[in-house]
Amino acid sequence: MTVLMIVFSVLMILCGINCLVTPMETFSALGWIAGVSIIVAGVSAVCRYAAGRSGRSVWELVGGVAGILVGVLVTVNSFAQFAANLVIAYAAALWLVVYGIGGMAEALTLKDLNQALPDAYRTASWLVVMLLGLLTTVLGVVCVFQPMITALSVGLLIGVSILVSGIKTLVLAVQIMKVA
Repeated sequence: MTVLMIVFSVLMILCGINCLVTPMETFSALGWIAGVSIIVAGVSAVCRYAAGRSGRSVWELVGGVAGILVGVLVTVNSFAQFAANLVIAYAAALWLVVYGIGGMAEALTLKDLNQALPDAYRTASWLVVMLLGLLTTVLGVVCVFQPMITALSVGLLIGVSILVSGIKTLVLAVQIMKVA
């Protein structure tokens, strides 16, 4: 399990670096990715309805068709893509706040686990996780109150968040390896 955590943490670090190097491409792609995802969800709903299973509702068909139409609109219309990007930017900002708070709670749990260890195995890794959680929370709060800055720099923000998550996961994996 820890090997898998290390592999995922390295992948997150590499993806975070890629987003940091190409922030505008990351931001520009978000609306298109959302549009395609909405189309896929709509097609899936239409297919479920067409399968003729019992208990199906006409609203499933209506929702699927609406999803396809909205997805196509977001995919082909630049204004709709920009609007989707703004929604995603706000959602990302709120996610950063929640994720950062979760990281701080995780650090407190790690601190408790760390104190139960013999002195030879204790580390300050919980403090690193706490500081990264605090940094992520502050970053999210700034993004919520500065939406235009967020929209213009969302690629960087996503890159930093993925990079921080990768580092945190790597720190946790190393801590787990020490305990196991």
